[in-house]
Amino acid sequence: MLLGLGIVLGFASIGFLCWLLFLCAVYAAPLFVAAMVCTTLYDHGVLSGAHAVLVGITAGIMVLAAGQAILASSRDPALRVVVSALLALPAALAGFGMTLGFSGMGEMGTIPAYIFATFGALCVGGAAWTRLCAIQPA
Repeated sequence: MLLGLGIVLGFASIGFLCWLLFLCAVYAAPLFVAAMVCTTLYDHGVLSGAHAVLVGITAGIMVLAAGQAILASSRDPALRVVVSALLALPAALAGFGMTLGFSGMGEMGTIPAYIFATFGALCVGGAAWTRLCAIQPA
């Protein structure tokens, strides 16, 4: 009974994490920028810890707002493709890492794990791409 419950809850938790990744894939680029700005400012001694975190959060919000503003106002397809690609590529990398981590939990070989992770990156990057392309210019 408990073994079956553990298996069901394990599958449910992996499904929840996958759903969360697909839902939050659009925010991978702003989160990446925020983390990089924060760690760079803190590591080089420019700002203290709390100030570096606040500046990093501000940088992430600015990237998100700028990307969405460009997608919402521009009718140029080339610019929309470039901005969508810049925002979707970190989501694809996050999908690759998460899928590779999930495949590492099982007894999967190296080559099938990387093939599976590449498929996961395409799925997550594609989901982020479609959500970004759904933003229509006003």
